[in-house]
Amino acid sequence: MDIYKAIKMEKKSLKRFYRLMIILFIGLPLSVYLTGVKSIFYLVYLLIIELLIIAAVINKLNYYSLKYNYNANKLNITNGLFANNSLILCDKVVLVHTEKMESDMEIIIISTMSFRNKSLRPIVKGFLKKYPKVQEELKKVSNYDNQKKYYFQIIRKGGLSKYLLLDTIYKNCVKAIYTNDCIENIKIARGQILV
Repeated sequence: MDIYKAIKMEKKSLKRFYRLMIILFIGLPLSVYLTGVKSIFYLVYLLIIELLIIAAVINKLNYYSLKYNYNANKLNITNGLFANNSLILCDKVVLVHTEKMESDMEIIIISTMSFRNKSLRPIVKGFLKKYPKVQEELKKVSNYDNQKKYYFQIIRKGGLSKYLLLDTIYKNCVKAIYTNDCIENIKIARGQILV
């Protein structure tokens, strides 16, 4: 299936989920009111269910929220509902790697500079143990230096919209090295491989 059709289906599915949650959010208190039940147990139970509905909607909004903008060699990414805006300079991106596929995909961006970006964290041994392919690819970088500080950012949220972000990164971060897993996901984003 084409990635644009998959994104459209994902948005329709989200709309159905939100409509169902709104119906439940309005329908449950209305049914309790119309039946005339005034027991404390039912009212507390209803309150807990209403809070769980709100939490589920906020969780879905947070997971599928991804906004990005490219302008003059700067990529602004807002990943999640409550996340800060992160700025990535495309010339400073060294390596791009992806883990997993489809909506569970994680985009790992490795840069040499942390410029006004709290989301970029320095690479430590724990990160390299968790992602051994990144360590192998970093060694292949022509000007890789163990003493130099490298920073990483992982983009986990956004659903299938991450494929469009990955394509934007591929178009604009021309100096970066892309791993084989990343290239496979870029092919999916460009429609060369169907999901």
